[in-house]
Amino acid sequence: MTNCSAPSSCSVDFGEPFFDQLILHLDGAHSGPLNMAVDQAWLEQSGLPVLRVYAWDQPTVTIGYAQSLPKLQESLPDWPVVRRWTGGGVVFHQGDFTYSVIVPASHPWAELSALESYRRIHGSLARALDASGHSGCRLAMPEDLLEGPFCFVAPALHDVIRGPVKVAGAGQRRGKLGFLHQGSVQQVKIQPEFWSEWAGRMAGKVRITHEMPAAVMTRAVELEARRFSLPQWLADRDDLLS
Repeated sequence: MTNCSAPSSCSVDFGEPFFDQLILHLDGAHSGPLNMAVDQAWLEQSGLPVLRVYAWDQPTVTIGYAQSLPKLQESLPDWPVVRRWTGGGVVFHQGDFTYSVIVPASHPWAELSALESYRRIHGSLARALDASGHSGCRLAMPEDLLEGPFCFVAPALHDVIRGPVKVAGAGQRRGKLGFLHQGSVQQVKIQPEFWSEWAGRMAGKVRITHEMPAAVMTRAVELEARRFSLPQWLADRDDLLS
Protein backbone atom coordinates (compact mmCIF):
# COMPACT_ATOMS: atom_id res chain seq x y z
CA MET A 1 0.00 0.00 0.00
CA THR A 2 1.34 3.43 -0.90
CA ASN A 3 1.82 5.99 1.88
CA CYS A 4 0.20 9.38 1.35
CA SER A 5 -1.16 12.39 3.16
CA ALA A 6 -4.48 12.83 1.33
CA PRO A 7 -7.17 11.84 3.88
CA SER A 8 -9.35 9.95 1.42
CA SER A 9 -6.51 7.87 0.06
CA CYS A 10 -4.34 6.75 2.96
CA SER A 11 -6.55 3.87 4.04
CA VAL A 12 -7.25 2.58 0.55
CA ASP A 13 -5.01 0.76 -1.93
CA PHE A 14 -5.76 2.12 -5.41
CA GLY A 15 -3.38 -0.35 -7.07
CA GLU A 16 -0.80 2.14 -8.37
CA PRO A 17 0.84 1.84 -10.77
CA PHE A 18 -2.18 0.98 -12.89
CA PHE A 19 -0.36 0.27 -16.14
CA ASP A 20 2.94 -1.23 -17.25
CA GLN A 21 3.23 1.39 -19.99
CA LEU A 22 1.48 4.70 -20.63
CA ILE A 23 1.61 7.29 -23.40
CA LEU A 24 1.52 10.84 -22.01
CA HIS A 25 0.24 13.03 -24.85
CA LEU A 26 0.86 16.69 -24.01
CA ASP A 27 -1.43 18.15 -26.63
CA GLY A 28 -2.14 21.78 -27.50
CA ALA A 29 -5.31 23.88 -27.68
CA HIS A 30 -8.08 22.88 -30.09
CA SER A 31 -11.73 23.60 -30.73
CA GLY A 32 -14.31 21.70 -28.72
CA PRO A 33 -15.29 19.35 -31.57
CA LEU A 34 -11.68 18.50 -32.40
CA ASN A 35 -10.81 17.88 -28.75
CA MET A 36 -13.66 15.40 -28.46
CA ALA A 37 -12.68 13.78 -31.76
CA VAL A 38 -9.05 13.32 -30.72
CA ASP A 39 -10.08 11.44 -27.59
CA GLN A 40 -12.25 9.04 -29.58
CA ALA A 41 -9.53 8.61 -32.21
CA TRP A 42 -6.95 7.71 -29.55
CA LEU A 43 -9.38 5.14 -28.13
CA GLU A 44 -9.84 3.59 -31.57
CA GLN A 45 -6.19 3.65 -32.60
CA SER A 46 -3.97 3.10 -29.54
CA GLY A 47 -2.86 -0.28 -28.27
CA LEU A 48 -1.57 1.28 -25.02
CA PRO A 49 -3.24 3.36 -22.31
CA VAL A 50 -2.99 7.11 -22.92
CA LEU A 51 -3.06 10.11 -20.61
CA ARG A 52 -3.91 13.03 -22.87
CA VAL A 53 -3.58 16.60 -21.54
CA TYR A 54 -5.07 19.38 -23.63
CA ALA A 55 -6.58 22.87 -23.72
CA TRP A 56 -9.28 24.83 -25.54
CA ASP A 57 -8.78 27.49 -28.21
CA GLN A 58 -11.61 29.56 -26.67
CA PRO A 59 -13.97 29.32 -23.70
CA THR A 60 -16.16 26.28 -24.37
CA VAL A 61 -19.03 24.39 -22.75
CA THR A 62 -19.20 20.62 -22.91
CA ILE A 63 -22.38 18.73 -22.05
CA GLY A 64 -22.75 15.06 -21.21
CA TYR A 65 -23.83 12.51 -23.78
CA ALA A 66 -27.32 12.10 -22.28
CA GLN A 67 -28.06 15.73 -21.40
CA SER A 68 -30.80 17.76 -23.09
CA LEU A 69 -29.49 20.98 -24.63
CA PRO A 70 -32.92 22.74 -24.72
CA LYS A 71 -33.27 22.24 -20.96
CA LEU A 72 -29.84 23.75 -20.36
CA GLN A 73 -29.68 26.47 -23.00
CA GLU A 74 -30.92 29.42 -20.92
CA SER A 75 -28.37 28.67 -18.19
CA LEU A 76 -25.35 28.55 -20.50
CA PRO A 77 -23.03 31.42 -21.42
CA ASP A 78 -22.70 32.56 -25.02
CA TRP A 79 -19.83 30.16 -25.70
CA PRO A 80 -19.47 27.33 -28.21
CA VAL A 81 -21.13 24.15 -26.93
CA VAL A 82 -20.12 20.60 -27.80
CA ARG A 83 -21.65 17.29 -26.73
CA ARG A 84 -19.22 14.82 -25.24
CA TRP A 85 -19.15 11.12 -26.07
CA THR A 86 -18.97 10.50 -22.31
CA GLY A 87 -21.57 10.97 -19.59
CA GLY A 88 -21.55 13.47 -16.76
CA GLY A 89 -22.80 17.03 -16.47
CA VAL A 90 -22.16 20.48 -17.89
CA VAL A 91 -18.53 21.63 -17.69
CA PHE A 92 -17.29 25.17 -18.35
CA HIS A 93 -13.81 25.12 -19.87
CA GLN A 94 -12.16 28.46 -19.21
CA GLY A 95 -8.83 28.26 -17.46
CA ASP A 96 -9.42 24.70 -16.26
CA PHE A 97 -6.98 21.82 -16.70
CA THR A 98 -8.38 19.11 -18.95
CA TYR A 99 -7.19 15.55 -19.40
CA SER A 100 -8.39 12.16 -20.62
CA VAL A 101 -7.43 8.65 -19.60
CA ILE A 102 -7.88 6.31 -22.56
CA VAL A 103 -7.63 2.53 -22.13
CA PRO A 104 -7.96 0.06 -25.05
CA ALA A 105 -10.27 -2.91 -24.81
CA SER A 106 -7.29 -5.31 -24.71
CA HIS A 107 -6.21 -3.99 -21.30
CA PRO A 108 -7.61 -5.56 -18.08
CA TRP A 109 -8.70 -2.12 -16.91
CA ALA A 110 -11.38 -2.15 -19.58
CA GLU A 111 -13.15 -4.81 -17.49
CA LEU A 112 -13.41 -2.63 -14.38
CA SER A 113 -16.79 -1.20 -13.47
CA ALA A 114 -17.33 2.50 -14.11
CA LEU A 115 -17.49 3.22 -10.39
CA GLU A 116 -14.27 1.35 -9.62
CA SER A 117 -12.27 2.93 -12.44
CA TYR A 118 -13.60 6.36 -11.42
CA ARG A 119 -12.54 5.72 -7.82
CA ARG A 120 -9.05 4.58 -8.80
CA ILE A 121 -8.33 7.43 -11.22
CA HIS A 122 -9.61 10.11 -8.86
CA GLY A 123 -7.91 8.53 -5.87
CA SER A 124 -4.62 8.70 -7.74
CA LEU A 125 -5.36 12.26 -8.88
CA ALA A 126 -6.19 13.34 -5.30
CA ARG A 127 -2.88 11.98 -4.06
CA ALA A 128 -0.98 13.61 -6.91
CA LEU A 129 -2.64 16.97 -6.18
CA ASP A 130 -1.86 16.58 -2.49
CA ALA A 131 1.79 15.81 -3.28
CA SER A 132 2.02 18.89 -5.51
CA GLY A 133 1.00 21.23 -2.68
CA HIS A 134 -2.80 21.15 -2.77
CA SER A 135 -3.25 19.54 0.62
CA GLY A 136 -6.57 18.17 1.79
CA CYS A 137 -7.81 16.71 -1.51
CA ARG A 138 -10.03 13.68 -0.96
CA LEU A 139 -12.72 11.65 -2.68
CA ALA A 140 -16.34 12.73 -2.29
CA MET A 141 -18.35 10.41 -0.08
CA PRO A 142 -22.16 9.97 0.02
CA GLU A 143 -22.57 12.75 2.58
CA ASP A 144 -20.83 15.20 0.19
CA LEU A 145 -23.07 14.60 -2.80
CA LEU A 146 -25.40 17.14 -4.41
CA GLU A 147 -27.73 16.85 -7.40
CA GLY A 148 -27.75 19.14 -10.41
CA PRO A 149 -26.84 19.37 -14.09
CA PHE A 150 -23.65 21.43 -13.61
CA CYS A 151 -20.63 19.28 -12.92
CA PHE A 152 -18.66 21.57 -10.61
CA VAL A 153 -21.69 22.64 -8.58
CA ALA A 154 -22.82 19.10 -7.75
CA PRO A 155 -20.14 16.62 -6.56
CA ALA A 156 -20.72 13.00 -7.53
CA LEU A 157 -19.41 9.95 -5.70
CA HIS A 158 -15.59 9.76 -5.91
CA ASP A 159 -15.14 13.22 -7.40
CA VAL A 160 -12.15 15.05 -5.91
CA ILE A 161 -13.02 17.70 -3.34
CA ARG A 162 -10.89 19.99 -1.19
CA GLY A 163 -12.79 21.20 1.82
CA PRO A 164 -16.24 22.12 0.50
CA VAL A 165 -14.96 22.78 -3.04
CA LYS A 166 -15.05 20.27 -5.90
CA VAL A 167 -11.74 20.41 -7.76
CA ALA A 168 -12.01 17.47 -10.19
CA GLY A 169 -14.80 15.64 -11.97
CA ALA A 170 -15.15 13.53 -15.08
CA GLY A 171 -17.40 11.70 -17.50
CA GLN A 172 -16.87 8.17 -18.73
CA ARG A 173 -17.74 5.91 -21.60
CA ARG A 174 -17.02 2.20 -21.93
CA GLY A 175 -17.75 -0.22 -24.73
CA LYS A 176 -16.20 -2.59 -27.23
CA LEU A 177 -13.41 -0.10 -28.01
CA GLY A 178 -12.36 0.16 -24.37
CA PHE A 179 -12.66 2.87 -21.78
CA LEU A 180 -12.61 6.70 -21.99
CA HIS A 181 -12.44 8.96 -18.94
CA GLN A 182 -12.63 12.72 -19.70
CA GLY A 183 -11.74 14.87 -16.71
CA SER A 184 -11.44 18.51 -15.68
CA VAL A 185 -9.49 20.02 -12.77
CA GLN A 186 -10.63 23.41 -11.50
CA GLN A 187 -10.18 25.74 -8.50
CA VAL A 188 -6.48 24.82 -8.18
CA LYS A 189 -3.39 25.86 -10.12
CA ILE A 190 -1.46 23.03 -11.75
CA GLN A 191 2.14 23.44 -12.88
CA PRO A 192 3.24 21.88 -16.19
CA GLU A 193 5.35 19.22 -14.48
CA PHE A 194 2.30 17.91 -12.61
CA TRP A 195 1.20 15.75 -15.52
CA SER A 196 4.45 13.84 -15.92
CA GLU A 197 4.58 13.33 -12.15
CA TRP A 198 1.02 11.97 -12.12
CA ALA A 199 1.74 9.79 -15.17
CA GLY A 200 4.68 8.32 -13.24
CA ARG A 201 2.31 7.31 -10.47
CA MET A 202 -0.03 5.61 -12.91
CA ALA A 203 2.48 3.63 -14.97
CA GLY A 204 5.81 1.89 -14.62
CA LYS A 205 7.03 3.31 -17.93
CA VAL A 206 5.86 6.59 -19.48
CA ARG A 207 6.47 7.70 -23.07
CA ILE A 208 5.91 11.44 -23.54
CA THR A 209 4.79 12.83 -26.88
CA HIS A 210 3.66 16.24 -28.10
CA GLU A 211 2.53 14.93 -31.47
CA MET A 212 -0.42 12.81 -32.48
CA PRO A 213 0.31 9.75 -34.61
CA ALA A 214 -0.78 10.32 -38.20
CA ALA A 215 -3.53 7.70 -37.94
CA VAL A 216 -4.97 9.36 -34.83
CA MET A 217 -4.97 12.79 -36.46
CA THR A 218 -6.55 11.50 -39.68
CA ARG A 219 -9.33 9.76 -37.79
CA ALA A 220 -9.85 12.78 -35.50
CA VAL A 221 -10.41 15.09 -38.47
CA GLU A 222 -12.99 12.65 -39.84
CA LEU A 223 -14.76 12.36 -36.46
CA GLU A 224 -14.79 16.13 -36.06
CA ALA A 225 -16.50 16.55 -39.44
CA ARG A 226 -18.85 13.58 -39.24
CA ARG A 227 -19.86 13.70 -35.58
CA PHE A 228 -18.70 16.32 -33.11
CA SER A 229 -19.14 19.49 -35.16
CA LEU A 230 -22.60 18.58 -36.47
CA PRO A 231 -25.69 20.45 -35.19
CA GLN A 232 -27.59 17.17 -35.12
CA TRP A 233 -24.97 15.63 -32.82
CA LEU A 234 -25.33 18.53 -30.42
CA ALA A 235 -29.12 18.43 -30.57
CA ASP A 236 -29.97 14.73 -30.87
CA ARG A 237 -26.73 12.67 -30.83
CA ASP A 238 -27.10 11.91 -34.55
CA ASP A 239 -24.04 11.72 -36.82
CA LEU A 240 -22.91 10.71 -40.30
CA LEU A 241 -20.79 7.76 -39.22
CA SER A 242 -21.64 4.37 -40.69
